[in-house]
Parts: sequence; C-alpha cells; structure tokens
Amino acid sequence: MICQKSQSAVSHPTLAPFTRNTFSIPAGADGNERIVMWSYIPEASIAYADGASPVIVMANGLALPRSAGLPHIAARFATAGYTVLLFDFRHLGDSTGQPRQLVSPTNQLEDYTTVLRFVTDPDSHAQFLSRKIPSSKVVLWGWSNSGGHVARLATQADELQISAVITLDPLCDGRTNLFHHMWHNPLGLARIGHWASLRIPAFGPGGLLGGPEADNGFRMFNSDWKENEGVVQELGSSPKLVNEIAARYGFEVLSQRCDGTKVKCPILISWAKNDGDSLIPSKVPARFAEDCLKAKDYRVSVDVHEHEGDILAYISEESDSRRVSRNTLQFLHSVFGSSQPETKGEK
Repeated sequence: MICQKSQSAVSHPTLAPFTRNTFSIPAGADGNERIVMWSYIPEASIAYADGASPVIVMANGLALPRSAGLPHIAARFATAGYTVLLFDFRHLGDSTGQPRQLVSPTNQLEDYTTVLRFVTDPDSHAQFLSRKIPSSKVVLWGWSNSGGHVARLATQADELQISAVITLDPLCDGRTNLFHHMWHNPLGLARIGHWASLRIPAFGPGGLLGGPEADNGFRMFNSDWKENEGVVQELGSSPKLVNEIAARYGFEVLSQRCDGTKVKCPILISWAKNDGDSLIPSKVPARFAEDCLKAKDYRVSVDVHEHEGDILAYISEESDSRRVSRNTLQFLHSVFGSSQPETKGEK
C-alpha cells in the first residue's frame, strides 16, 4: 500500500458539511519522503451517472504551509460537492524533506505529479477518499508560485490526465518576476546568493518579499491561525507558519517558465487589476493568458478574470475573495456540467 493514514477523520458540522482527514503518501526518488495532506470529503458530492466525484488538488504559494489561508477555500469547494486534496510540498509544513523551507520548482512539480498519480490510482485512494475518482475529473489549483506550477502542468494535461487547471496570479515567468522584486526590494534580493543552508525571511522587512502587502499578508495568516487554533486542533493538527525561505530560491526561480500556447486543458486564470498584487506583476499572468488564447488544442477553453487587490487578501478571506470563488465554481461547473450534489447514501 502506498498510503499510510496518519489521523482519523473528524466531522465538524458547525463549520461545513464535509469531513477532513489527514494522511501522507510516499514521495521522492526512493519513496522515503512523505507528502502530508488533508482530504476534504463532502457530505453531498457532485453526482454523475458513473458515480464519480471530481477532485481538486491544491497547494500553497511560496514557502507557506497548507494551513495558511487555504482551508477556507478548500472548504468552499467541498461544500459545493467537490473532493479536495490540500497538501504540503516537501520541505514545507508537515511534509518531510531537508533542508527545511526549501522552495524548489523541480521538487514541487514532482510533488504535484506524485499526488496526481495517487489520485488516479484507484487501489491507492479508495480506502482514504471513499470516492470513485476517474482521471477525467481531476483539477489542479495553485496561486503565485504553485500557480506557475499548475500552469506548466497544464501543458502536459493529456499525459498527466488533468481535466482542468485553476491558477491565481501565477508565477509564469520567474526571470521577469525576479527582476521586478530586485527593483522594488534590493535588500531582500541581495541575500539570495548564499548557500542553500541559509534561510532568510520570506515576507516583510529584509525578506525575499519585503513590501508592506507581503508583510501584512503574513501577519493576517499568523493572526488567523492563532484565532482559529482551537478549531484547528479540534479538526486535527495543523502546520505552523514559518516566515523563512531557503535563500537559493532566488536562483532556482529563474528557470520557472511556462508556455501558454501549449496548454492542453481548460484553464481559469485570474490576476490583480492595475498591478494590485505586489508579489506577481500583472503583466506576467496577463501575458500567459494571451498565449493561452493562442493555443491550437481544441480541448482548451480559457476563462480569464481580474480581481481586486492583493492575492494574499484573497486567500485571507478579504477583498474580492467571494467573487473569485464564485467565478471558480462557475468555471468548474462549465467543465463538469451542472449536476447537483448527491447526499451520501443516495442511489
């Protein structure tokens, strides 16, 4: 068996009609690492004639754990009837991997594909998800750094069996984004040339992302975690926030790039209006969206949106978050149809 359950499920009906489980799966070339994730199993799932339940695979941006801002988004998807897998990349959160706080685009792409293989292998996921999940109903979700990963994986949708991708403020051009931050935050970027063992602040003064929006975003995450710690512990252990990132990320991000003309599945792209996101300049996702619209694959539909304010505010349940979530659910319904949720036990 490739998956080992690490914690039993706990239902919390006062929060949302779903059950959350914590478990881990093997990762890495030798299978000795572990990717830890939460599964959100809806009480009422989207119903299809074949009994399938679509699944959304999610991961956080930059050096953040899965507990930072994403649980409420996963809960919205689960409430709408979608099964959700929200995981920590290796080196981050509860997942294993040394050094800690390392953000490696190569490793993170591998982690997405590892979770994808788990999802599309019925022998692996059946015991833990209690849902039939055919490969034709798998969606990848990401924002910022992870948004760039899922955008890149959309170009391999046919071989990886991805049915759709949702990407918010995606980092689709690492070089352009790095130069943007070098101009706006020379102090933080001056520290990226050190060895991998050196960790620097990820957000705030002197950090990789030193702007006030990044600092405020991290403070919101930390405040939300402390305020909800009791509920979090009731649902199960949750990784704490660590405001650090391995300094070598500044070099590795240079290779992070994706070609929108090669996208091979429906994709939703959303970014901040008028450069409202200090982390990812609007021209990066906008250029990627333009390229996606040029894709020659007949299976590709491109859903483009602009949202108000910083993406950190969105994943902290502020600003335009509910409208973005509504657009996302409309996109999912356009991909999978308008079938209504079916309560557990219904035939």
